[in-house]
Amino acid sequence: MKLYKVYIAKLKRKDIYPYTVLKVGITAYSDAMNRINYRSDGECYPITNYFTDNKIMKASQRIYSEEQAKQIEAFIIKEIKGTEEYFHNWWEHDQIDGITEMRAWNYDEYKKARTLLDEAIKSLAVPSQFSLP
Repeated sequence: MKLYKVYIAKLKRKDIYPYTVLKVGITAYSDAMNRINYRSDGECYPITNYFTDNKIMKASQRIYSEEQAKQIEAFIIKEIKGTEEYFHNWWEHDQIDGITEMRAWNYDEYKKARTLLDEAIKSLAVPSQFSLP
């Protein structure tokens, strides 16, 4: 079985607003930065074409099934966006890979995302609170 991790990244650029964004994601790579740096022939808008100063702020171990990792990611996104319709909260000309899991940087939202990921990591499993209906 392929194992996944959940990560929180801070992506930065200098030329276009927002200059800094939060990205919540999952990956089967042992190093989550490999996901940020990923490029394939079929990928029209890789993250690194838009954001060049990138850092993984927090990542779990690679211990979750894909479904479990997606549940944790979805829960974090749901908790951050609150009553807003979408997690992604700015207009971008191109459909950057992973854009629906990106949000203009807000330090308080980052702290909340990190706390939620820390709770998942401490439990070493998917706590029932992370299960979506």
